[in-house]
Amino acid sequence: MNGEDRICVRNPKADEFESWYRMYDRYATILGLPVSRDAAVTVWSWILSSGHVVEAVVAERSGKLVGFAHYRSFPRTLDGNEACYLDDIFVSDDERGKGTARALIDEVERIASARGWTHVRWVTDEDNVRARRFYEKFAERTNLITYRVPRVLPLVGDERENGG
Repeated sequence: MNGEDRICVRNPKADEFESWYRMYDRYATILGLPVSRDAAVTVWSWILSSGHVVEAVVAERSGKLVGFAHYRSFPRTLDGNEACYLDDIFVSDDERGKGTARALIDEVERIASARGWTHVRWVTDEDNVRARRFYEKFAERTNLITYRVPRVLPLVGDERENGG
């Protein structure tokens, strides 16, 4: 492998929105959660902002973005420390199996370690067998089950004043 063909994991650059967006849109579509361009612009602004909790690294090979990982810190209230939550990880179809996902996770782990975060945690779809096989080579599977309330609506007007 020559130097130009090596994977480089780094922070994203402001002018890379379109390249990132193509991957982000593909990622969201695969998950069955299509994302609007407006939502993607918001996420990109979070990623570029030094004041927002969401951060990202991107993977580049031969001058082309081929993957990304979005992550953030989260407090662990039972341990009184912080850990890293890997919100999203995506690798282009033609890049899979080349070590890109591992390089992205390695960089997130390096960042977490440098910041004193105790571990890196993420979820994946139960049906994502290929990813699960990959993750189980180096990460511990937990028995946590994720729940979510589908849509929490903000209180408006009198509801806010009357405590709901």
